[in-house]
Amino acid sequence: MKHFQFPFPFHLSWIILLFLISMSCRKDPINIGNDKIAFSTDTLKFDTVFTTLGSVTRSFKVYNRLNKKIKFTNIRLESSNQKFFRMNIDGTPTKNISNVEIESNDSIYIFVALTVDPSNDTLPFIINDKILFSIDGNEQSVALQAYGQNAHYIYDSILSSQTWTNDLPYVILGSGALVDTGAILTIQKGCRIYMNATAKLYVAGTLYIYGTKEDSVIFQGNRLDRDYFGYRDFPGEWGGIHFLGTSKQNILNYTILKNGGGLDASVYVQPTSSNDKPVVQMNQCKIENSSGYGILCFNTNIELNSCLIHTCGLQNLALVEGGNYQINHCTIATYGGIGINHAQQPSVIVINYRDTSLTGFVGANLNAQFKNCIIYGSLDNELYINQKGSWDYNVHFDNCLIKRSGDFSIANTNQLILNTDPLFIDVSKWDFHIPTNSPAKGTGQYILKAELMNDLDGTPRQNPPSIGCYEAN
Repeated sequence: MKHFQFPFPFHLSWIILLFLISMSCRKDPINIGNDKIAFSTDTLKFDTVFTTLGSVTRSFKVYNRLNKKIKFTNIRLESSNQKFFRMNIDGTPTKNISNVEIESNDSIYIFVALTVDPSNDTLPFIINDKILFSIDGNEQSVALQAYGQNAHYIYDSILSSQTWTNDLPYVILGSGALVDTGAILTIQKGCRIYMNATAKLYVAGTLYIYGTKEDSVIFQGNRLDRDYFGYRDFPGEWGGIHFLGTSKQNILNYTILKNGGGLDASVYVQPTSSNDKPVVQMNQCKIENSSGYGILCFNTNIELNSCLIHTCGLQNLALVEGGNYQINHCTIATYGGIGINHAQQPSVIVINYRDTSLTGFVGANLNAQFKNCIIYGSLDNELYINQKGSWDYNVHFDNCLIKRSGDFSIANTNQLILNTDPLFIDVSKWDFHIPTNSPAKGTGQYILKAELMNDLDGTPRQNPPSIGCYEAN
């Protein structure tokens, strides 16, 4: 690991330990509470992967270790209106039953049946519920967890070189998955990757994503039942993609990362030993609705071409502690949203240092070029630039439209459009296209580069092109 500090550092041993724990089975009863009521498991898992409509039954035991008979006031499923789980207690099919007795030093079995249709893509990938046990107002529970759809399930796994095809969705559970050092994970067009709230995709090797305009690769949370709660998109539903210091030559084409970020970033790139080539190149990608950073980089090398990064809780793009960066034809904007409070944090920061204390900092040489980019939002200042120490600060903004209240004395600028609304079509609906009367139309500098021949929609660039990820409509 490198020397930088971060709230949630990665340790390979954690992944391995969690994997080993997940492979073990709990044998001993679990004591819950002070009343000596115990259960043979704290979570009843239905780990059968269905391929057709079907049912499966699991059971667990409830122990009374008191020297007297007990009576449960009530035993019920927490989600009484759900249709997936059914109980059978003492031969009685039920979802809610009262006055169940267990004799002294005796036990009872509770059978739970699950029925799912794995072809129903409106189901969540993980179905959760609880059985609640009440005794005179005191409540205990056993969790129920099952797969809701047929998919490739990946749990705390270390991945060797492999290719993911668009046959079934991929669901990453636990703490996530690690692309091993030297391994290559190739993800083909149209793949859908669903992550649980604690999961990240760690990349110590190389990640190739070959999405297309028609069949983008999408990463998102595994909660497909969000519509039941009145909203579809909520930030921080999964942890993001974390490129480690040994990772190299990652290429992401037409990739959408939505509702990620967790407690740090949707894309997090650690310092690398060599900055002469891009560690991560992203072409025609979207990062949207991140609870933390959109992209967070520490002294590394990335290249972004025709990307849209919007609606992030912290910076949409943070270039920290030096490095080498090429940012071309990108639209970077935040106006706030559900769970996103855009009140203080600018959309972009570009600094050659990282503070280690109130007075201490570390850093490195910084080279960054922004060409034909929009940096805009609801704040007066959506760009923060700053330099510390004796390290180089070579930062260029060419043909960019930027909302900024400060000066550019420490940066190099050419043909900037300042504090002029780009007239996005509808920011409330995350539509960051620009109309024909936008000041960004036709004010860019043509860049002869294969990845920039088309905009994010696949529309050919004009000459001169529009600023941002989209050509003007």
